[in-house]
Amino acid sequence: MKFLKTAALAICAFCVAFACVACGQNDVRVTLGTYSEANQTFTPVTEGYTLTVSGTTFTLKGDIPYSQGIIGLEDGNIVAIKIMPTTAIEPDAGTSIQTTNRQSQEGWNTYGQEALEQDGSIIWVTSVTKDEDVQIKIKWNSEATEKTYTLKVDESATLATAGE
Repeated sequence: MKFLKTAALAICAFCVAFACVACGQNDVRVTLGTYSEANQTFTPVTEGYTLTVSGTTFTLKGDIPYSQGIIGLEDGNIVAIKIMPTTAIEPDAGTSIQTTNRQSQEGWNTYGQEALEQDGSIIWVTSVTKDEDVQIKIKWNSEATEKTYTLKVDESATLATAGE
């Protein structure tokens, strides 16, 4: 009887793990933060606003500050998100990162493996509004499948304005 219970638990654990991998729920870890262009550093945010993750949708909640423009972005509500794969990857010539380009009508900014940090993560710095979602497409290497992640601002969030 003990064997059957153990076997049943093992099968359940395997099915749950397989379901999470299959649906893509655990393919990346994300951290909300700020980015300093001067010293090219990412700093996690500890209060004020938060980021929730549901599948491939990231949602900002809380009070999102107004920032001076950095790395080619105009002044506005600018956030930085560190995206890290949950499994080790080896970047290669097939690594591709595309981000929504809201500063021009061209559509997408495209980067290669040079955009990855030393730890294999991506620091995505983007401006946000409630009216328009932004996206990032990531293909970690030649063997990976490209995934599109969408960043939304929750209706309950507050977007600070200049001078606040």
